[in-house]
Amino acid sequence: MTAWEKEYGEALYELCKEENCAQEVLEQLDMVRALFQAEPKYPKILQDPALQKAERLAMLDEAFRGSVHPYLLNFLKLLCERSAVEALPGCADQFRTMYNEERGLLPVTATSAVALTEGQKQALMEKLSKLTGKTILLENRVDPSLMGGIKVNYDGKELDGSVAGRLEALRRILTDGKA
Repeated sequence: MTAWEKEYGEALYELCKEENCAQEVLEQLDMVRALFQAEPKYPKILQDPALQKAERLAMLDEAFRGSVHPYLLNFLKLLCERSAVEALPGCADQFRTMYNEERGLLPVTATSAVALTEGQKQALMEKLSKLTGKTILLENRVDPSLMGGIKVNYDGKELDGSVAGRLEALRRILTDGKA
């Protein structure tokens, strides 16, 4: 994420926080981001210098007026005016980071060889909540190459309790003589 994306994401978040619409705008940011990913030509058109700025802004109005909060629509227009629509994902990431931090939420990705049961998810969330002091937002991904165990990623940290990870550590010990 660039400093520019961080700054703009923070500004949008602070505005929405003051106006008590942060959750609504966050959900809509996710929707717009998904639409842009599903139709990658659309953001490119919004930055096409061959089109008049007024035409590009009108396209945003036509697509989103009435379906997203006016602050988000104006934010999209600002990105469009600056030919920076590709910065939306980074701005949205910063918005989400600030939203989660303020509410004590911690996104966690748990990767396992098979899907975790509800009981396993609950136990993991409780353990991580005690460890971090935050409310855990758990996403479980399945990767059969792990063979067993679990990898947990949060806040830039990785806890690798997978069979594949343990075998790799053992291989390093045997080949390098160090853990």
